[in-house]
Amino acid sequence: MNEIHMGQLLEGAIRRKGLNITQIADALNVSRRTLYNWFKQEVIDEHVMERISGVIVYDAASIKPKPTIIKPITPESLLDKDEAYWQDKYIDLLERYAKLLANQQQVDFIK
Repeated sequence: MNEIHMGQLLEGAIRRKGLNITQIADALNVSRRTLYNWFKQEVIDEHVMERISGVIVYDAASIKPKPTIIKPITPESLLDKDEAYWQDKYIDLLERYAKLLANQQQVDFIK
């Protein structure tokens, strides 16, 4: 018998809509790590699912990105970051790279 893995279904729905994980996490007022942990869960609490569905039903353009403030990087500031921070940073870079590749493939297809 096939079991439904709610976390995988949730992640698939978010990816199909092309929504940004960081923006969804911000809209839910949780960390990206929390969102990824939910993706790993076979069963997700009904209350959590209601919160998430309330966010992802909106158009992606309705989730406002936060303005980016660039701070100078110092060796001391790099040492203050924990492992979860660097994992989130790496995942964010992978997501941006995948989006760039997808956009490039669309441009190449049109040519």
